[in-house]
Amino acid sequence: MNRHTRVDHAAAAATLRGVPGTWLPIGEYRNNLTARSIATVIRTASGPSGSPYQPSGSCEARLVPTEDGTVVEARYGGRRTMRQSTDTERVLGQIERGEVRAGRDAAREIAARAEAAYGAVWPADHARAEALAAVKGGGA
Repeated sequence: MNRHTRVDHAAAAATLRGVPGTWLPIGEYRNNLTARSIATVIRTASGPSGSPYQPSGSCEARLVPTEDGTVVEARYGGRRTMRQSTDTERVLGQIERGEVRAGRDAAREIAARAEAAYGAVWPADHARAEALAAVKGGGA
């Protein structure tokens, strides 16, 4: 690679939109840091070069090392925008898919496994009742 050829990002983004899901080369860069920066611009649609890749998250980018530097490849993912799910959405999704159990039955099962592995938390039922009475009665 003798000299870097300037990339027409508007044309590159239009080409990506014409073939959604297909990885296409955007440009080759001698400096890996420059290639990483361009990949970030494509993913986030930020800066003057990033505006053709709007909305943010609609394009993905990856780096491919070459003998002369690094090629930035990108693909258009459609009109969706990628966003990070909240913890609540993630956990509720796990419960719905059965990846995580929740509720009284699941709590009882976990407690039984813990008791089998580590022994009873309370030596006897009366000790637990006494402890609860002490807490409710103010420690008397």
